Amino acid sequence: MDVSVVVCAKNAERTIEECLESVRMNNPFEIIVIDDGSTDKTAEISRKFTSHIYSNDGGGLPRARQLGAEMASGSYIFYVDSDVILTKDCLQTMMREMKANGYSGIHAQVLGAEDGGYWGWAEDQRFRMRFNRVGEAPYIATMAAIFERDVILKYQFDPFFTMSVEDGDLCYRLRKAHFKFGISSAFVYHRHRATAAAFIKQRVRYGKGSARFFWKHRSLVSLLGASAQLPFGIFVCIKQRSVRMLPYYLVWSTVGTYGTLTEIATLTFRKLVPDIPK
Repeated sequence: MDVSVVVCAKNAERTIEECLESVRMNNPFEIIVIDDGSTDKTAEISRKFTSHIYSNDGGGLPRARQLGAEMASGSYIFYVDSDVILTKDCLQTMMREMKANGYSGIHAQVLGAEDGGYWGWAEDQRFRMRFNRVGEAPYIATMAAIFERDVILKYQFDPFFTMSVEDGDLCYRLRKAHFKFGISSAFVYHRHRATAAAFIKQRVRYGKGSARFFWKHRSLVSLLGASAQLPFGIFVCIKQRSVRMLPYYLVWSTVGTYGTLTEIATLTFRKLVPDIPK
């Protein structure tokens, strides 16, 4: 298949070998690893699977994803996060469904890879409820997603999104250009955040990314997205007649809103005082 798999990694020695082994089992055209300034054995482990290893010199995830597309030879780019495990024939199924439905991007369904305690369980429940729905979708992430390479080269990931939501920004712009996305019947396993500290760090980062999305596109949905998680979580608990998911949504709403507000304040200050060091 004319598909280049691009794995962007930073200090991923714990997960990248299993990830790349699962990629190799799917027989892609080529495997490319973009090492974003790792200080561990990420590059060393990656050499067992590919000679196409490039350094992003700590330039961040948007630049890493774009570099992967630029270095690829295939007509399609399959972005796979370094903590994702592909299932057998995942790539083949996704490509078949992508072409059959005229999608410019398609994402696999996502299931938890292991017992990640409460936070891993809750994240898995969210994916099952909100994301794992086969068919056309308004947006897709880049955890395990295939895009047409020419589309990525033309529209590009925006390096303004230094922490997260670079995929949301890309899909927003592609939707405005009338591209279609979908969710595949194929699925992958993902190692969700297994501790409260890791989950909080991730959601603060997502909150900051949402602030930058608002800053660029003036989207109130992104500005209020984190704060809306608590009422949505209450709705979920009522529907399920269980409060088990409530701490997940409460923490997400609180720390995500904190990330959004602090990043809006930072961006505003830098606009008013442009000479301040970043």
